[in-house]
Amino acid sequence: MTPSRELIFITGATGFLGSWIISRLVDRGIGVVATDISDDHSRLALLKPDLPEGLVDFKVCDVTDGAALGAMIAETRPTGIIHLAALQIPQCRDMPGRGAAINIGGHINVFEAARQNGIERIIYTSSIAAKPRGPANAPSNLYGVFKKTGEEISRIYWQDYQLASLGLRPYVVYGVGRDDGETSAITRAIEAAALGRPYEIPFTMRSCFQYAGDVADVFVKAVTGRWGGALLSDVTKTVHTTADVLRAIQEVVPSARITCAGDERISPCEGFDTSELRNVIGDIGETPLSEGIRETVALYRSIAERNAAGSG
Repeated sequence: MTPSRELIFITGATGFLGSWIISRLVDRGIGVVATDISDDHSRLALLKPDLPEGLVDFKVCDVTDGAALGAMIAETRPTGIIHLAALQIPQCRDMPGRGAAINIGGHINVFEAARQNGIERIIYTSSIAAKPRGPANAPSNLYGVFKKTGEEISRIYWQDYQLASLGLRPYVVYGVGRDDGETSAITRAIEAAALGRPYEIPFTMRSCFQYAGDVADVFVKAVTGRWGGALLSDVTKTVHTTADVLRAIQEVVPSARITCAGDERISPCEGFDTSELRNVIGDIGETPLSEGIRETVALYRSIAERNAAGSG
């Protein structure tokens, strides 16, 4: 494979989505500066146990430290930035100040470092949680409020500084390595089915369930593209229910013992718009729910076999 001239700087790189994006970038021969406050690369190791040498430069960096972040971007001179670093719903609820420091302050620091160093475009994760809902017609938790604030910050950075950005709003992303956040229960259910364990999803919901590989591919295509503006986009318009998830799991693993219980989790399930994203990358590939679950089951079983062989 001929190495790409692209070099992508990623924040929050050791997380679930970051690990999937790195895996996809490596598959395309694209260099990565993988930064995070953590140096635990165990999620990436699940996906890429034999990571090719020379393509990924791991660095420890806290996005709340604007000076250190700016120096690292100045040193590495990336061609694009994927900003993923964030605390999730439970952490923002339990530690609001820390959540704001990372999800809002960190967002500003990334954009300012990009502006100061001549980076032209940033892809960042917003969230479906930023969308209004319920009687207040507003985000329903601090995480959503912080993500909505990030969208507005991005808009102003284009208005005032012409720094282009694309905010992507994934919904419920599932796949190997998803072990954090309330909706990680969907992935835990698939893992349990793969390994022959019972599991109860503690909620029901109507939602967009997105395979991690599809979402990662969207980020990779977008960060290597050329576009302007402060763009925002959903990543899919396909809606399923948790009952559909259970049926798909049962189709893939007939012996699965997976159930749902608890209150319905209220989330937006209409009005999705992917037009901005399609303008940037063209067709958005979507793996059907049953096929995404099939691939996830196969990967969890492969990991279990690999671990068993390693301990034998």
